[in-house]
Amino acid sequence: MADYAAAPKKPIDLTGFWVLNSAVSDDPEALLFEKQSKEWERFERMRRREEESRPANIPPPIDVDAPPAGEGSRRRGPRPWQKQQQENLLRMLGVSPTLEIKQVDSGRFDVISAVDSRRVQAGSHTQVSMPEGQLADSWVGWDGEWFVIERRVRRGPRALEQFRLTKTGQLEYLMKWSGDSELAGIKVRRLYDRRTGPVPASNPDHGPLP
Repeated sequence: MADYAAAPKKPIDLTGFWVLNSAVSDDPEALLFEKQSKEWERFERMRRREEESRPANIPPPIDVDAPPAGEGSRRRGPRPWQKQQQENLLRMLGVSPTLEIKQVDSGRFDVISAVDSRRVQAGSHTQVSMPEGQLADSWVGWDGEWFVIERRVRRGPRALEQFRLTKTGQLEYLMKWSGDSELAGIKVRRLYDRRTGPVPASNPDHGPLP
């Protein structure tokens, strides 16, 4: 893996407070729902084939997610771990209506969204923690007109984020997931407009930047 450049060949200023233009952006939640629906359909087909091939004298496996006795066919809502897992996936997809980029000094940037805050150094190769806890190699820097944040876990997930200014002055943001991950295959493209009014106060729940 080649390291990215510490500076662009031509001056590019990504700093600013950016607001999502939802009319021209992908919906990551819809993309996640579509992927999960396809996975569930595939699982159901496999389960039906297994049931059809099971000998008549063999009882079916126990359904650990079945409702308790006496509740009939009524199903409960998502279990706490399932809800937490879904929230974590949305965090990994960077679902945020705003994006703030600050250049702290030469090549060092703060990237702040509604779900996380990061400080990254262009031209660096470090190790960071992924949202699911794995230790990942991280490469940050410029690839032509794109500012790139890449994270890769050995034999695990790979996240590739790319930022650039469009000819219309918008911020284009691309996110791609691959490797061994529930999000593998998801590609999200979003466009942000520069906010012209006062910037809202930061969210204290994010804590200090690393």
